[in-house]
Amino acid sequence: MTDGRISPAAPNRHTAARPAWRCRVCAAPWPCQPAKLQLRREYADDRAALAIYLCLLMHDAIADELRLRAADVDPAAYFVRFIGWTRP
Repeated sequence: MTDGRISPAAPNRHTAARPAWRCRVCAAPWPCQPAKLQLRREYADDRAALAIYLCLLMHDAIADELRLRAADVDPAAYFVRFIGWTRP
């Protein structure tokens, strides 16, 4: 029996490929739309935890970007991409 969640190890799970932060399945910037839907389902009962989790990932993504291209980081764009969509 399953609870409707997709296993983190599932081959069709839309996860980030680092350091580019592109989806391993669809190659869109992560979190892609399918990843957002999966995350919304997984954190449906705890939106604050979702925002905190994505804030940590945003920090990692910015750090990776700074290592690759220090002059190209736009913090506001990262906020919109990683956290802005979590609002109800």
